[in-house]
Amino acid sequence: MHTVFRHSCSRRVAMLAALALFAALSGCASTPSSSQAGTPQVTRLTQQQFPATQTVDVLREAPSRAYTRLAQLTITDPTGSASSAQLIAQLSASAQAMGANALVVESVDNSGSDSSPSFNPSGGQMQSGSGVGALTVKALAIRYSQ
Repeated sequence: MHTVFRHSCSRRVAMLAALALFAALSGCASTPSSSQAGTPQVTRLTQQQFPATQTVDVLREAPSRAYTRLAQLTITDPTGSASSAQLIAQLSASAQAMGANALVVESVDNSGSDSSPSFNPSGGQMQSGSGVGALTVKALAIRYSQ
């Protein structure tokens, strides 16, 4: 009777160990999300539809000439590996597809940057922040009035 109990117990321990290993490894897998760089969030500001344009002007402030506001665009790179120029280029491509003539960059925010020290539990020591954080660019897609 003791051998049956011992065999059953070791089988349960092996099963629990396998489940723990699976849980630990599955936590390392990454899944793409809609907020990763390359997927701009688009909030349409008009129902009007326009054919795609060939070029898009990138502006730092709204132009003095008349225009129609097409959409508010936002893109975030949570890893901080993309430059603001790369994110603006991706927003420009989205603006071009919706028929915009220009993209007015409203803000470039690197607020996720962390330079404060933190405790590293794996090494048991304090470490300085990476200085890299999420980069977010917000812009307005516009079409010039004729």
